[in-house]
Amino acid sequence: MRITFVIPSLSSGGAERVLILLAQAFINKAYQVNVVTLSTANNDFYTLPVGTNRLALGILGNSANPLNAIVNNLSRLSKLRKAICSTKPDVVISFVTETNILTIISLLQTGIPVIATEHCDPNLMSYGRIWEKLRRFSYPYATKIVSVSKGVDNGFDWLSTTKRAIIYNPFLTIENNYNQIDLPIGADSDKKWMISMGRLTYQKGFDILLSAFAQVANNYPNWQLIILGKGEQRPELEKLVEHLSLTDQVILAGVIKNPFPILKKADLFVMASRFEGFPMSHGEAMACGCPIIATDCPSGPREIIRHDIDGILVPTEDVSALAQAMDSLMSNEKKRIRLASRATEVTERFSLENVMDSWEKLFEEIDKNEFKLVNSTI
Repeated sequence: MRITFVIPSLSSGGAERVLILLAQAFINKAYQVNVVTLSTANNDFYTLPVGTNRLALGILGNSANPLNAIVNNLSRLSKLRKAICSTKPDVVISFVTETNILTIISLLQTGIPVIATEHCDPNLMSYGRIWEKLRRFSYPYATKIVSVSKGVDNGFDWLSTTKRAIIYNPFLTIENNYNQIDLPIGADSDKKWMISMGRLTYQKGFDILLSAFAQVANNYPNWQLIILGKGEQRPELEKLVEHLSLTDQVILAGVIKNPFPILKKADLFVMASRFEGFPMSHGEAMACGCPIIATDCPSGPREIIRHDIDGILVPTEDVSALAQAMDSLMSNEKKRIRLASRATEVTERFSLENVMDSWEKLFEEIDKNEFKLVNSTI
């Protein structure tokens, strides 16, 4: 079977990480895997598995005005259609809303099944009026819309249930075979580490995290907060760190190619997201044995974290509640150990094997439906 993935780029992000995991898993099962990116390969963060065929189209870019945008998108549709069809796919799986829309429209009347994956709650993440209208127009033409959590799926209640499916992201066991940690600048390996990880954007709530940490930091001079990630809010967060007098205890480490050794050493993982889909950072931190504190935001964290079993959930955008949860775990090693002892069960609950079973059942369902459709027209 030939699968073609379509994604904007292979930059650092949750959707990109999921694609890499799925591509490797499908290759291991002897599927032929192609990956089409709208970007060039120049700024890849992730490396595709051996055996993957890559088509980097280089068709991303900003438009000078609305008319120019229409012309550019028509050109993108033509190039995307040609590239995908050249891979002769049995099924196409696309990632990220704008790319989903372009992929669905580009393949109209080709007969190629398109599965569009959604990683964010559409009620909380807006792509602008035009894209939202295009999503409403195009998604009914997709073979299936796969959401990564129940919360995300609920946002597509305007689609027939026959068009929708939920397949969680997988979390893999993280082997404890790292002999050396590449320390971020300023990180002190003799201190306790609280880690947070994600794009430095409004969505991830790092401003909330810093404000909460500021309430307890003076009581824990032996702790450092290390934030892994890059994004447009970095200048603002740097100013906030200075304003809150946290310069000696907070490290904005940027993107780390392999964060797992750092997560393995961490004493605590904390996220203050305003909203999510099904956050890879949460699950991968748990797979590394980290006790976790996260906001009970829509949607995803409550489907990963079992409150007071393998982590702590706090109300969204509640700085005081987050600070209290931090204080509770930073001061109580036994509680951290208890939560950490169950955290790695996330790799069983969301195993790659279970996720692949869900994908293959979906393929079988699509095959049966296509067979029925063909026979109904004979």
